[in-house]
Amino acid sequence: MSGIEIQKVSLGSDEDTRRTDSSQWYVVKTKPREESICIEEFTRKGIPVFCPMTKEYRLRRRRTETVPLFPGYIFCRFTYPDHYYDIKWTRGVSKLVKFGLDDPPSVSESVIEFIRSQMNSDGIIDRTSELKPGDPVRFRTGPFKDLMGTILSCDTVQERIVVLMELLYQAKVEVDSYQVEAV
Repeated sequence: MSGIEIQKVSLGSDEDTRRTDSSQWYVVKTKPREESICIEEFTRKGIPVFCPMTKEYRLRRRRTETVPLFPGYIFCRFTYPDHYYDIKWTRGVSKLVKFGLDDPPSVSESVIEFIRSQMNSDGIIDRTSELKPGDPVRFRTGPFKDLMGTILSCDTVQERIVVLMELLYQAKVEVDSYQVEAV
């Protein structure tokens, strides 16, 4: 993300997120890979911003990186239309998400709270725990690419998964969790 890795996302102070005024959460589309620039600019302007992050394995770089859960989108809390131009003309912003010519829809506080509840203590949403024994999976990479199998066991500490494959015979294969995806 433009050389800046965001570990924890600023949500503003607790009093900012429990305001009684008319500010609401809205979805802002950012320019490609400029979420961190928008977060810095909104934080500098004092606008509460929320960008949920997750860890994802980058095949070309061969490492796990912290990336936005919704690439190209962040949540901002402001009063529409009073602060519309403050948002629209912020560096890194592409546009405010709208449907047609109507006003942009606000995001319910309960949706933001639900996303926050999924975060761990580091502010990261862990998506690797979605896979569990018995789940059907497809290989994303490697010599078994596009073949199907069933998860036998998961080692979340080492991020390894044992998959049962039915080819001409049954075979157990142990692979990294990034190599498979749920079907």
